[in-house]
Amino acid sequence: MRLQDRMATLLTTLGDIDFATYRSFKSTTRETAEPFRFVDGELIERFLDVEEDVQVEICKGLGPGVEDVRNLVEELKRIH
Repeated sequence: MRLQDRMATLLTTLGDIDFATYRSFKSTTRETAEPFRFVDGELIERFLDVEEDVQVEICKGLGPGVEDVRNLVEELKRIH
C-alpha cells in the first residue's frame, strides 16, 4: 500500500486525474472518496516502465531497495 501511495503522488496519470479520485466509488448505497484496501495492479506495474531515477525516488523511505521492488513487481506481474 505504501508503494502504491508513493507512486500515486509521484506519477502523472492519463488526463492528470488524481489516483484517489480515479479509484473512488459511488453507488446508491455507498460512496468512498478514495480506494480502501485496494491495490491497483496497473499502477504497480507502471513501476517497471518508469526511468531508474524515478524508481529510486519512489523507493525512498520504503525500506527495500529498487532492485528488490523491481523483482517483487515482476513476480506479481507474472501471477496476474
